[in-house]
Order: sequence, then C-alpha cells, then structure tokens
Amino acid sequence: LYTTLAQDLVYKDAMKNVNFLDNHDKTRFFSEIGEDVDKFKIGIGWLLTARGIPQLYYGTEILMKGVANPDGWVRLGFPGGWPGDKENKFERSGRTTSEDSAYNWVRNIANYRKKTPALQTGKFTQYVPEDGVYTYFRYDNNKTVMVVMNTMEKERSIQTGRFAERTNGFARAKNIVTGETASLKEQWNIPAKTIWILELAK
Repeated sequence: LYTTLAQDLVYKDAMKNVNFLDNHDKTRFFSEIGEDVDKFKIGIGWLLTARGIPQLYYGTEILMKGVANPDGWVRLGFPGGWPGDKENKFERSGRTTSEDSAYNWVRNIANYRKKTPALQTGKFTQYVPEDGVYTYFRYDNNKTVMVVMNTMEKERSIQTGRFAERTNGFARAKNIVTGETASLKEQWNIPAKTIWILELAK
C-alpha cells in the first residue's frame, strides 16, 4: 500500500482515484484473504479511510465468498429476501453472527466517513512502514484522523513521537470504533492484525 500510494504524484488528482478490494472480475475479498476476519477488518478500514473514492462491491459487507474462476462465482445474487430466497441478509435475523459483525464494522466506519470531511477530501500523509506497522493521516483544517494498522501475527509497539509532524498540538487519540482513548505521549502496543482509526483531540 505504501509503495503504491507513494506514486500518487503521477496522477493529476489522486483524490479522484477509485479504490476497491474486489469487483465483478476479481475473486471476492473475503476469499482472497483466506476468510480471515481480522484481515477483512483491516481491508475495510483502509478502504474507507484512504485517499480517493471507496468502491464497495455488493455482498462484501456480509462476507460473501467466491473465486473468479469462472467470473460467475463472484456475481451470484445477493440473498436479500427476494422471491425464492431462503435468507434475507438485509435483516439482522437473516445474518449469522460473523456476518452481522462484519456488517456493523462496515456500517460504523462508513458512517464515520460520511460525517467526516477530512476522510472525504482531506489531505493524506503516510509514513514508511516499520516492523509491519503502517501509519497514515487524513486531515483538514477542522479534523485530523490517524490510522495505524499492524499487519503482523504478533503485537507491535510504536513510538508516537515519530509522527510529531502531524500530531503536534494534539494530546489524545480516540478510537472511533471502540471509543477508547490513548495519550499521544505514550508508547502504543498495537495488537496483531489490527487497525486503529483514531480521531485526534487537544
């Protein structure tokens, strides 16, 4: 991700680039990552906070699976309670526990993006990944959002002072999913295969 986004300078306006995890010609994301829910959460978190325009393929939010061989397997109908459907994934009662957890993860972050202009049109600054931890910021004059992802199988620690260029003037970081807060003056221990989406505050 870092290397790809570092090439943004070749685009006239990278903010207009469309980002996607899967589509009608690609193996569905949940299948591509070996049905790993933690990787799913990282992917969705990135998609909805990265610079550019996020494109979410139908069914990704409920962990629909399918390998693009042939393409028809990734284009199956959404089980939405239509005539002949045995399930209605639009309703909570029609979703499994894991499907509902994924759905709520997508919904929570998408709703946060919807009400946060910094994630829609704000500037983007990323830092070279260290020890499997990738950190970037989205920000405008009103809000700064910090995203930290640990893609490794083990917990990793980071020193927040490394990001002083973007964190100066702020004291705390609030996780927009869990509501937990952390001091920007402390070392952070990031759990394995985890993404933190943090709103900075003074």
